Amino acid sequence: MIRHIVLFRVNEGTSKERVQDAINRLEALVGVIPGLRALGAGADIGIEGNFDFGLVAEFEDGAALDAFSTDARHMEVATAILEFRQPADIAVLDLEI
Repeated sequence: MIRHIVLFRVNEGTSKERVQDAINRLEALVGVIPGLRALGAGADIGIEGNFDFGLVAEFEDGAALDAFSTDARHMEVATAILEFRQPADIAVLDLEI
């Protein structure tokens, strides 16, 4: 199994509603994209210096993660996030567990 962790910082002035919409859309991909076992996303609790929001997803294997990365449904949400995230402030970690 692969655990995929992504953290984002957003542009100043981005509304909490816009971030929450992205979170909801990400979580709605579970059961839609094959190989995506689980996905939890959320906003930071407000600790200064932390990333603003992130996700933890679990995939059956590396092939499922690769397929997710290019899936049109995922790309639609990712494109929306690109509109308000800070370009240099994203962290990605993929763990085999």
